[in-house]
Amino acid sequence: MEIYRKKLGLLISLLFFIGFLVLFYGVIEDALWLAELDSVGNEIFRLDVSSEFTYAVFNFTHIGSLTNLFYGALLGGALLLYKKEIFSFFWFGITGGLVGGAIPLILKNTIRRARPTDGFMVRVGYSFPSGHAMGTLALYGLIIILAAIYIKKAWLRYTVMISSLAIILIVSWSRIHIGVHYLSDILGSMFLGLSLLTVAWVVLIRFREKRVDFD
Repeated sequence: MEIYRKKLGLLISLLFFIGFLVLFYGVIEDALWLAELDSVGNEIFRLDVSSEFTYAVFNFTHIGSLTNLFYGALLGGALLLYKKEIFSFFWFGITGGLVGGAIPLILKNTIRRARPTDGFMVRVGYSFPSGHAMGTLALYGLIIILAAIYIKKAWLRYTVMISSLAIILIVSWSRIHIGVHYLSDILGSMFLGLSLLTVAWVVLIRFREKRVDFD
């Protein structure tokens, strides 16, 4: 049963990665279908960028800032060390650093897609993929995985998991709403991040199985 679950996880990871590659191809080729997708995304998610609501969204989007994600990662790492989960501590730190930091930074500076210029705010730097979206997905996606494994009380486990999912979705949406990213930036970030997190989940499950066998 476990081997099928791991194979399914790797298959899902591959499908997410293919989704990312499709968007990546659309970006580098400046494809018409991608421009149409982003236009639809703006119509759906931008709403009225001059509304007071947008100011609240602007403040909320900073949950995905590097500083806030760093503090969140420190807290998560400290809890794992307190529980003496050494492998999970390094797994958490390495995966979060790669998925939420190094990989999107390298891709941004390699692809160099220009950001939107007609949004609520104008940001310097590049657009694809979204650093805020991938960083938030990395931290809170890892928290979801760890909560599913370590938190025994069902009400607390599901509270943490649902709250983390909500933060991922709202931060990702907010990047489109305030006009600093296109829909394709966010989708690309989600597809790539989910692909990598699924692999990370398989690695963690495999380690825990080996530890049980050893014990």
